[in-house]
Amino acid sequence: MQVRNSLIEKSLLNKIVRVANSLEREVENELKVSFALTFSQFRVLNGLLALGEASQRELATNLEVTPAVVTRQAEALSSRGLVAQRPNPRSKRENVLALTPKGERAVFEAAEAINEQQKKLFESLSLKDETAFERAIDVLLKRLV
Repeated sequence: MQVRNSLIEKSLLNKIVRVANSLEREVENELKVSFALTFSQFRVLNGLLALGEASQRELATNLEVTPAVVTRQAEALSSRGLVAQRPNPRSKRENVLALTPKGERAVFEAAEAINEQQKKLFESLSLKDETAFERAIDVLLKRLV
């Protein structure tokens, strides 16, 4: 039998984490089933969509992950024709990455599926509550960054 600390279980932070984890599981499942992507791979595709062509290091910095994570995901995505890699003329140790047309289509379709998951999650909230929640999260994020 697991004993839980009721103060922690009832805390706002715990509730936020539970919502985030639940949404991430649902999104991860949708990406896996519908697009054969992991959430990490989707983030790489989406990062490249935002940055355009980028070095592995630039993309890793933008995504706040290690270059090794980007390298692993880029290899997997490249093998599926979603990402193009070419040697970085400024560094022999890394590649420059860019979305292929197939990768661009995949990221747009996957993003739409994620938006649908988000809509399902928030459909029980009024527009006023959803807006207030989003504003509160934005305030917290600004404080953390």
